[in-house]
Amino acid sequence: MMRRVAILFHGRCAAVFLLGALAMGTTAQAQFSLAVSPPRFELSTKPGERVREVIELTHRDTPTGAYKLKTADWTFRPDASVDFSDELLPGSCRPWVAIERRELNITSGRPYRFRFEVTPPADAPPTECRFAVLIEGQQPTAAPGMPVALGARIGVIVYVAVGNVAPVLELVGSSVQTIDGRPTPMLKIRNTGTAHGRLAGFLAGTDAGGTALELQAGTTPILAGETRDIALMANKPGDTENTVAVRFPITIAGKLEWGKSGSLPINQRFAP
Repeated sequence: MMRRVAILFHGRCAAVFLLGALAMGTTAQAQFSLAVSPPRFELSTKPGERVREVIELTHRDTPTGAYKLKTADWTFRPDASVDFSDELLPGSCRPWVAIERRELNITSGRPYRFRFEVTPPADAPPTECRFAVLIEGQQPTAAPGMPVALGARIGVIVYVAVGNVAPVLELVGSSVQTIDGRPTPMLKIRNTGTAHGRLAGFLAGTDAGGTALELQAGTTPILAGETRDIALMANKPGDTENTVAVRFPITIAGKLEWGKSGSLPINQRFAP
């Protein structure tokens, strides 16, 4: 029996992933690794115009890696997990997408530049085209006596702004929720625009003990027409690498940026 794990990346940096069949226990079968860059694209084009891009794939283990590639639609759950769909979802723009091939062998250490393109029809209305390019290893074989294996695939997310589309983000609420075992201030953000958006920037906070903190908004995307809770992660001023626990209540003020010129003033008090 085979279990598939889909790995979705919204970040901008190159990433290295371990793929293959991981049998129950500590033994790994047909194990290999793949570096993918970039793991996300945010493109723009006009109706009737083609946009092309390249995903750089670097196989880093066995002499040759065998991969399957395809496009997929995806939906974003409230818990930030993702469902991929081979079937076309309503409003899918995948018919506009072409990939160079569906099977690929990559020699270890030599990057392969995998090409794809998106061509919206000339009469396409302003819209945000969203899809994923899925990359997975060829079906691994579990070792004798190992009936359950774990397979993985990488979802490279692509956003294409077709025409004049943009996010419009607004604050509609706040709460305190437990994230990774810690009470965490959350902002409820609604996107009434026509494209996804993200919050960026730092806020100033003062906790129950009078300690000054900086709070950074999570970069989770808020899709057009959706409302999503966005975490505020607390740091000591000047130290963005290490988060700290918040002593509630905490008062937070400042301004977060979104889109090309949007801003969101924040002045909130959080208590668990």
